[in-house]
Amino acid sequence: MGTEAMGYVLGQQCAPVIAGIKPSNLLILEKGNQKRLAHVLKGTSLCAYLLYTSAQKDYWLLYEPEELEQILSDAGKKAYLRECGYGVETLPLDLVLSFLARRFRCYKDEKGEFPHEMGLFFGYPLPDVRGFVENKGQNFKLSGYWKVYDDVAYASRVFELYETARKKALDLCSQGMRISDIWKDFRMAGACI
Repeated sequence: MGTEAMGYVLGQQCAPVIAGIKPSNLLILEKGNQKRLAHVLKGTSLCAYLLYTSAQKDYWLLYEPEELEQILSDAGKKAYLRECGYGVETLPLDLVLSFLARRFRCYKDEKGEFPHEMGLFFGYPLPDVRGFVENKGQNFKLSGYWKVYDDVAYASRVFELYETARKKALDLCSQGMRISDIWKDFRMAGACI
């Protein structure tokens, strides 16, 4: 996969993270693109954490470190993560991500269930993450980037922002713009897309 194609995949899968309106997202790439990914992210504050490697694919968490740290500092979200076995009171971000990766690996290796707390890492509201688990993915009020169990008006606005970011990022990628320049463009606009 070339650098330009990698940029397009990032725009397709992670535009709201690039735009600074979402703390993280799952990024799925063909196996063996770690160096190319690092090159594409150079010049941004975005980081990638390898969650899982299959025979053909690598599963990354693309994230903005400050945003993720902020999520982990929220009392309600910390309490929920503790319920899921995380030691977020004292663990630095890299150890929290290591624990998430371990839970994700168990799921991918069919030795455990999906780590639904990942929704918190993605910036989904806690009531929606809890609602999804409690309702086993049923009885939602709205479905889009996530299943909504609480504030439909809020989620609708966020879905619209995410979609606008995705369209803008893909348009800029198709014009040959690099991810680092797209990232800067979004930041200079103050994530006003």
